[in-house]
Order: sequence, then C-alpha cells, then structure tokens
Amino acid sequence: MKNKRLKVREGRIELIVEHKGEDLTFVYPFVGPSTYLDCLSQLRERNLRGPTLGETVSLLYAAFNSSDKYSEEIKRIMKNNWFFGFTGSLYLPRGEGDYSNGVIIQDNPEIINGRVSMDKKSLVEKLELRDSSVRFVPFGYKTEEQTSEELSKNSFIIGLVGQEGAEKLAVISDKHSRGPYVWSFRQVNDELTRVSTLGSDGELDDYGLVVDGGSWDDYDGGGYAFGVLDKNAESE
Repeated sequence: MKNKRLKVREGRIELIVEHKGEDLTFVYPFVGPSTYLDCLSQLRERNLRGPTLGETVSLLYAAFNSSDKYSEEIKRIMKNNWFFGFTGSLYLPRGEGDYSNGVIIQDNPEIINGRVSMDKKSLVEKLELRDSSVRFVPFGYKTEEQTSEELSKNSFIIGLVGQEGAEKLAVISDKHSRGPYVWSFRQVNDELTRVSTLGSDGELDDYGLVVDGGSWDDYDGGGYAFGVLDKNAESE
C-alpha cells in the first residue's frame, strides 16, 4: 500500500450565480481586506482565480436581488469597502494609430515583478486578433455622477463589464438612494496602468454605486474579493 495517510476533503460553500447565460461558481469565504495584489495571491493559494469585473458584477447583481446571509454580507462590504474586479485599464495619451487617446481594458492582466503589467504592443496585437479579453474605448465617455440609464450606455462601463454587465450595474444602482458615480481619467499625458473596483459611497453618502477604473494595484485601502471555481475544478 503506497498511501497510508488520511485524506480529508471538507465541504466548501459555493455561491452560484448566472453569468452570460451559464452558472458561475464563487467560493465563500472572501479574501480581504487587502490590496489587489494580495487578494489575488490569496485566491491563487486556494486554487481559485480572481473574477473579472464583469463576473464580480454578476455576483453583486445576484446579491442585490437576494436576502440570504451571504447576500447581506456582500452588501455590507459594498457599503463600507469595495470589491476588486480583476480587470485592468491601460490609459493612453494622444498619439498616432488607432489605439491612442483612450483606454485598453484587459481581463486578468499579467503580474510581473509584483505589479500589474499591461504592455501596449502586446495588447494591440490581441485587439487586432479580436481577443475578447481585451477591449479599446476612446476617451469622451461620461465620468463622475450620472443616471443609471447613462451608466448602462456608458462606453467605458460596457468596455469594463460588457453590455449585460452594464445593464446589471444599472439595476444595482437603482437599489441605492443616490445615483451612480464613475471614476476614470478623461485624458492622460503618459501611459497609466490601473485596476478596477466596485463599491458604494456609504460613508459620505454623496453617491450610490461607485465604479472605479483608476485604482492602484498596491493601494492598501481595504478591498475584498471572492474566488471563482473553474469548471475543471468543479468536476474533481
């Protein structure tokens, strides 16, 4: 007999939501409060992947349409802190070519030397190959305070989370007492790499839903994240 050791597999709590017409499984408990980079590292240690911002929206959408204890906890985090979505933004200055004066958005950007890395050349190659994990949005979209209808049609929001995600965010927004707020650069002089968060401005109560596309990957302000269980792991 080769293996004499006891193998233990304890039950895990799975939160299953609909995303793009299919079931998507998040695993409870969450990680945080911590930085984007540390949350991602903790998820990987648990053999989970970080959800994209669009996937995170689907989790929050389900929570705001439910009243169980997990949904209530998710809403408390939204009010007092925020959730990371593992979607990065590379803001670009004016320049030559089709991809300038706007933002390249990428799901699950690479981590190199302990920082989020988004290389314009490689991202443009992905755009030209129509890689769905990468999108380009020119500047000119509305930022800061807006209505939920404007949010659902905002090209930056659609770039971040897709049309379905933008519509879900509008529904979430309408469950707040105040209108949504979008944080993004309007123009830049140099390339800037940032990450994404979702929260509610519960402390100041000036806005409701806050979509932030300009967070630092190492900002230690208290972000949270749920890990995603991939399908191949579900069948093990």
